[in-house]
Amino acid sequence: MYIKKLALSALMVGATIASSNAACPTWADSLPSQNGKEVCGLNDNAAYSGSILLTSDKLWVLRGGVFIGGDNKDQGTLSIEPGTTIVGKTGADYLVISRGSQIFAEGTKDAPIVLTTGNAGNTSRGQWGGLILNGNAPINTCGTYTTSTPCEATGEGNTGVYGGNNPQDNSGVLKFVRVEFAGFEISPDNELNGIAFQGVGNGTIVDYIQVHKNSDDGIEFFGGTVDVKHVVLTGNRDDSMDWTSGWVGRAQFVIIDQFEDAANNGIEADNLKSPMDATPRSNPILSNFTVLGTKGAAAKGGSALLLRKGSAVEFNNSIFSGFKMGCLDIDDKATATSGEVLFLGNFLNCDTPFEVEAGEAWNVADFFTTADFNEIMDPILNGYVPATNSPVLIGEDVTPFGPRHGTWFTAVDFAGAVKDANDTWYKGWTNLARN
Repeated sequence: MYIKKLALSALMVGATIASSNAACPTWADSLPSQNGKEVCGLNDNAAYSGSILLTSDKLWVLRGGVFIGGDNKDQGTLSIEPGTTIVGKTGADYLVISRGSQIFAEGTKDAPIVLTTGNAGNTSRGQWGGLILNGNAPINTCGTYTTSTPCEATGEGNTGVYGGNNPQDNSGVLKFVRVEFAGFEISPDNELNGIAFQGVGNGTIVDYIQVHKNSDDGIEFFGGTVDVKHVVLTGNRDDSMDWTSGWVGRAQFVIIDQFEDAANNGIEADNLKSPMDATPRSNPILSNFTVLGTKGAAAKGGSALLLRKGSAVEFNNSIFSGFKMGCLDIDDKATATSGEVLFLGNFLNCDTPFEVEAGEAWNVADFFTTADFNEIMDPILNGYVPATNSPVLIGEDVTPFGPRHGTWFTAVDFAGAVKDANDTWYKGWTNLARN
């Protein structure tokens, strides 16, 4: 890997030229134009340092693994204008924000930032790599984390080093960002997700993101403390949301919608394979999820929530419906005995509400039925919107947020990711096509 070291003044000149719809900036390669739009290439094995601006008047092409910054050195800042499109054409094309560098991808509802395939007209999964953020927040892959000996790991697909001792680490902003038709299997269990948050800290702002039709997981958290809000995960082949290695962030207003042709679990949640009680223990606080699975003999699909390998969780005010295997599956003694698995104000609607495997000494149903406000019933939905006579609209079934939650959560009087037909936060900037 080599470092492109450019003077800040030269970069700003390049940005000015780019915004005038003239030639590509000096740090990008000019490619044949498409439909009258200038096309600029970002290079494989290049770690771009300094200030980089991607403007919406150009099409930006990833040509291999594009890294912003070196690992906690030669830092880069990638800014992306609203309405900008970035494409990749092969599984080896992906974008990495390295530790110590930042991305400021701030789209709008009317002009989202789209990372998509460069293969025109092809809407199949796995056409390019994905988006990876590496941070300096704690992970637990060393077994026991301490501030003096923080853990580090290398991302799948050689996507860089992540992990550290800064929970407040700031990797920038993702807002109104859509990632589609990505994901790539480099080798078994070595795959690129739509968006990988690898040791990302809670100084990072993530709000209004979608991963659509990814070949592996939609989003995966590898440790870290990052919080996410207004998330849409549609048609992903493997798990829609996955966490491991000590993620302790928060999430609210999340739609998971599996497609019948290819799907696994709605959520797959791990702490660590060994030891399962590694610290920090994965223990996110989650609220207002609508998790929709697949049913039918020909449909693919797994469980709504598979909680295993010692992970804890607090799940509030959410709907789990229509999963082929079942709604709630808790595996491994370290998970069941962690004392930190809590469900409050949730609704299950699966043919098998609780999955029980041979040899399990714990009662999965107890985690749900003995807590407050949880119900096993039909939460009537019209798409993502609760019907007017649906029990999920009953205010008394909503969990109030206490001091542990802080002020980050939005106070709600409903379960699920969408309140009613007037609540259209998921429309306009997303791709909801099922083909």
